[in-house]
Amino acid sequence: MGVINPMLHHDESEWSTDLPVAFESHHRGQSKTLWALVVVLAAALGALAYYGYRMVKNQDNQISQLFSGSQTKTALNTLGQRADAAETKLHDLTGNWQGIGQRMTKLEGRVAAEVKQSRTYAESLTQQLHQQMTAEMNARTSPLDARLRQVETEQTAQRAQMAKVEANLKQDISAVREENGRDLSGVRQQEETNARDVSALSQKLDRERIDFEMAKGQTKELVPGVSLRIRGMDPAYQRYRGALWLLQDHRTVWLRDQSVHEPVRFFHKDGGEPYELVVTDVTKKAVVGYLLAPVKPDAATGALVGQRTGADTSAHE
Repeated sequence: MGVINPMLHHDESEWSTDLPVAFESHHRGQSKTLWALVVVLAAALGALAYYGYRMVKNQDNQISQLFSGSQTKTALNTLGQRADAAETKLHDLTGNWQGIGQRMTKLEGRVAAEVKQSRTYAESLTQQLHQQMTAEMNARTSPLDARLRQVETEQTAQRAQMAKVEANLKQDISAVREENGRDLSGVRQQEETNARDVSALSQKLDRERIDFEMAKGQTKELVPGVSLRIRGMDPAYQRYRGALWLLQDHRTVWLRDQSVHEPVRFFHKDGGEPYELVVTDVTKKAVVGYLLAPVKPDAATGALVGQRTGADTSAHE
């Protein structure tokens, strides 16, 4: 199957004989326009050349007239002299600049030498200051170093002593433990013996407590054969006065300025366990206390002698 390119395919009608005629007429019109422009440009260039020639000629005439007069020559001479003077001043300034340059060079060398000297002096001062500070620091730290060494030595000695003390303590503890182990059986035996003794002592020291509360001037039989009479009281100082009557012994135990909680101990003539009278409080109205009386078994009745059987009696002096 063939493919036809429309750009390459042309009709025979397109190649008509009228195209060359139109093209030639158009080319002739453009040529005439170009020749007209060339003629106009040539005329303009000629006019400009003539005008420039006239201007140059007039300027030449003016310049020649300007330099032909005496005033002009005088002005030129003056200008020449000024130029020479300016040139002389320039030479002088050049010489001065050279002198200034030499002076600046000398000044730079002097400044460099002074800077070098100052640097050397500063370095020497810095070194001296460093040495001085080092010496001062050594002088200040040497006592501290000595003290530290001494403290370290003391700590070492203390550690050695502590180790020795610990060893001694361990030995003592082991010895005490051994001794306690040996004495433990003896202690137990002693405890058993003490328990038996305490039991016997408690049986021997059995007491009956008889509480009482009596006013001033009152007489009271606390146990058979023992009566108490209160004769005076001092509540401010917790003291009292009175007497104990022992009927079996036909004697009196006087209580003179007695204080509270101070026991009064007495015995019968026929012996036996002691009696003990204790006053616990003294008020404005009464004296409060108790009597500890020994307890004795009665073979006939099985009762206890010393029980409270008496009645209260009152009497006034």
